[in-house]
Amino acid sequence: MMNDPEMPEDDRVHYAGEEIVEPVQRWTEAEKLALLDWHPMFTGRCPNCEVTIPFGERSLWKCDHCGWKDASDC
Repeated sequence: MMNDPEMPEDDRVHYAGEEIVEPVQRWTEAEKLALLDWHPMFTGRCPNCEVTIPFGERSLWKCDHCGWKDASDC
C-alpha cells in the first residue's frame, strides 16, 4: 500500500501489519447536516410544502399533498 506522506505516522491505522486507508467521504460534514435537516426520513415532513409524511417502512419517499418525491428513489 502507498503511504500518504502528508499524514503523520501516528495517525495511520494498521491491521495485521497492513495500513487501513480511510475511504474518501461522499459528502462534506455541512452536506450531511443539511440532509439531516431536509430529508423526510429525518424530519418527518415534506421538504417542499412542510406537510407531515408519515414514517413507516418505506422505500419510496413522496408527498401526497404536493407531489414531491425523493429523486434517489426513482
